[in-house]
Amino acid sequence: MALTTVNFTTSESLGTLSDVTFTDASQGSDNTLTIRKIYVRLANGNYLLQGGNQASTRTAIDWSISDISTTIDLIRVSTTASVQVDWMNGSTIVYTKTLLQTWDLYDYVFALQLIAGQTAQPDMIQDQNYYSNFFMFITNIFNAETANTYGSDIYSSQQALSKNAFLISNQSKFF
Repeated sequence: MALTTVNFTTSESLGTLSDVTFTDASQGSDNTLTIRKIYVRLANGNYLLQGGNQASTRTAIDWSISDISTTIDLIRVSTTASVQVDWMNGSTIVYTKTLLQTWDLYDYVFALQLIAGQTAQPDMIQDQNYYSNFFMFITNIFNAETANTYGSDIYSSQQALSKNAFLISNQSKFF
């Protein structure tokens, strides 16, 4: 038999922001498959590996065929990546699927912390620079998701997330 549809999903976890869970959403069965390989290519052309490390050469993360899902310690900041999963028989690719993924939970958690700060210190939002920076931060999340979802644009999506990474890294200046 063969897989009738090959697909996968990814998700993030509030428990550990660096973790990304890959779940096989394929339909059908293929008993000849021996392993899956995950390739996570960043906008800069590098490949993301377990532990958040990067490689300049095409490098895979192994995913056991017996596991419906696998959780990988993968990201250190919000990230957009082109993710390819290969379903393999030995060293032969039998099926492949590539999806553009935006993992932006780091940004959402930071935004939630800012909202909590506004509640604790209501006068904070009277600061015009704070409010415009907060709005820019939220807009960058929207832009990243829109560039991915409607434009399939890894570069614009990552650029928006990189702007937020800069704001987070320099939060004492902006918030």
